[in-house]
Amino acid sequence: MKQIRRDWALAVVVGVVLFGACSDDTATPAASSAGGAGGTSSDGGGGAGAGGTGAGGAAVCGTAASALDTTGLTVLAYGDGTPASNLREQTFQIGTGANTYVLNEESLFEAARFELEHPARIHGFEVMWAGLPDAAPPELELEAGLYGDFGYNGFDFWAKAPNWVGTRCAGDVDAKGGWLSYRFDAPIEVEHPGLVYVAHHANPGEPVWWFDASEPESCEPFDACPSAYNLPNAEANTYFNGLSFPFQRDFLVRLYVEYTTELTPAERLFQPAKASPENAHVSWGDYDVDGFDDLLAGNTLHKNQGDGTFVDVTAAAGLAGIGATGGVFGDYDNDGCPDLFLYTESYSQRDYLMHSECDGTFTDVTLAAGLDDTQSYNYCGDATKLTNTHTPSAAAAWFDLEGDGFLDLYVANFNCWVDYSYYADTVFTNDKDGTFTSKTGTQGFKTIKTPSRGVAPADADGDGDIDLFINNYVLAANLFYRNDGGAMVSEQGKALGLAGTKSGFYYGHTIGAAWGDLDNDADLDLVAANLAHPRFFHFSDKTQVLMQGPNGVFTDTTGPFEEPVSLAGLRYQETHSVPLLADFDQDGALDLVITAIYAGRPTDFYWGKGDGTFTLDAYHAGLTTENGWGVAAADYDHDGDMDIFASSLFVNAVSPQKKGHFLQVRARGTKANRDAIGATVKVKAGGITRIRHVQGGTGKGGQDSLYLHFGLGSAASVEEIRVVYPGGKESVWPGPIAADQRVWLTEDDPTVATGWAP
Repeated sequence: MKQIRRDWALAVVVGVVLFGACSDDTATPAASSAGGAGGTSSDGGGGAGAGGTGAGGAAVCGTAASALDTTGLTVLAYGDGTPASNLREQTFQIGTGANTYVLNEESLFEAARFELEHPARIHGFEVMWAGLPDAAPPELELEAGLYGDFGYNGFDFWAKAPNWVGTRCAGDVDAKGGWLSYRFDAPIEVEHPGLVYVAHHANPGEPVWWFDASEPESCEPFDACPSAYNLPNAEANTYFNGLSFPFQRDFLVRLYVEYTTELTPAERLFQPAKASPENAHVSWGDYDVDGFDDLLAGNTLHKNQGDGTFVDVTAAAGLAGIGATGGVFGDYDNDGCPDLFLYTESYSQRDYLMHSECDGTFTDVTLAAGLDDTQSYNYCGDATKLTNTHTPSAAAAWFDLEGDGFLDLYVANFNCWVDYSYYADTVFTNDKDGTFTSKTGTQGFKTIKTPSRGVAPADADGDGDIDLFINNYVLAANLFYRNDGGAMVSEQGKALGLAGTKSGFYYGHTIGAAWGDLDNDADLDLVAANLAHPRFFHFSDKTQVLMQGPNGVFTDTTGPFEEPVSLAGLRYQETHSVPLLADFDQDGALDLVITAIYAGRPTDFYWGKGDGTFTLDAYHAGLTTENGWGVAAADYDHDGDMDIFASSLFVNAVSPQKKGHFLQVRARGTKANRDAIGATVKVKAGGITRIRHVQGGTGKGGQDSLYLHFGLGSAASVEEIRVVYPGGKESVWPGPIAADQRVWLTEDDPTVATGWAP
């Protein structure tokens, strides 16, 4: 038979080289005893205990109840229902050399994946058994169970803790291979939809499941192949749960569910905007200074027309023909008109500095300004050394290093995919005359080559100057440049707990990061979104919630992961990519969005509890983005709440009755840079001080709105606003200031201007 995805086996071998092996950790999932703990689960955890009687109370063989009443239930199934073969009849093998495993001789799990579209009550399942010995005693128990998801990759399930496990007996199997039902004594509630699995463990020679003759051409995206198998003892000293593979046939399994809540698209908390631009990279910026945030989607500029729609002005603005990846807005010459730096993740194409002419157009001043990204140390497979002469810029951010009122620029340069070699990041300081000078390798900035995917500036330690978090991929340590004043920085990532958690020689796969005060204690915390493979789950950095302590040291509050839900409330997704923090219901606590790269992987939405923990609510949120990348927030339609761009635009439709009061603050500098990028704004309302920072870019080359949004809960007015500008100067505007409006605050001006436009 044809075995698909041999590249997975190759990836396992490659994985040892690229990602390393753990020490001597082992994990051999064993079939659990029947009778799980009762209860419900928001992500597949918990479940009803196994029963011992049928529907009418008569004794049945095995621990699972029989006589599954399917009346009114929804059946989820794959394939044509006709048995064709089973894994014990196969002779193919996995791997090569000493790491060769003959499938029909191995201890294995078989699994069938089901995707619940709505919250559901699961009543039971049916399977078709094969491989029963001719002389199998009738009382031979056949075990199967319901399992939660493990990473949302479509073929890994959490074998360590089944939601429910029960048995039926060989004597109940129809000699012709009919369906054998497993009914739970009490239905299992799944409060949040997603992936669940029916699975069983079989040692060599034990019965397995039939599969049919269906055979899709490939298992990409993952939902093309709903069946999988796992060899828990294969490479167990290296990999967390052995080896798992999608299977290119359909196991004969049926799941019976009762959907308990079925929201219509119109009932979702975020609604797709009509005729929305689409792109994987996004930055909000008011390029024409009319009070409405415009949208840079990739290298395309969309003007916000103020009526909920956008118009593509790329050509009219002078940006046509620029093959950039994304960009960030910043008024580097303080003329009141935001300029634009476009970064290009390419080995052969350059970055662009586009100067705003204050008339809606931009001029390319890159070379005249001295922003040269050519390099001569890594040609990334180009033997001629003629074409791949540029750094692959994955992200960039504006910041004011010296607090002199002029924006500087940090460019995060990524890696060469040909051989996983890296590039040095570049730092450019503003000469105040329209030109920049490279300070790479000086003033405390390192010259080491790292696989940087993003840069997130903020005054993290609250001392009035701007620090930099650099998120690195390929299991490299993240960097944190603490601004020590006097234009000097020192790298403090490991010392302050921001480098990631080291296991052996490796750290995490951090793709994106976001600063925000998650517990309203008036200091900034950090969410670092990490890609973490299930095979390396035991030593990988999963997505981290890094809470800042009084001593300035950050502590990861997400682990340990005893199940695929962290202590901070985040579910484990293998490919978490970019986080976004904003208060979408205006209760005063920051909420969290995390995209996930690769086809079929959903975007997660969490409500913040205000203590650094979160509650998953992706179903109600309605963010339909899969294979997501960049994400950013702005109140683009001036209705007083934050909207989300995640591959496309989603409008905030949270019920007004569920929203608190808000205040939007637009800070502007005079001695500080005009856009006040890097400033920390502190709003005191109801006795609570909440802080936001003015972004020059976030952790994957994106940018949230410079119009800062504060949820105030029940507070109808503000007692005080403080703005700490880069360099440490603080301005104060005493209250009371009415809530539910936008205010404009200019450095050294005691006036509080109001209105949506300047």
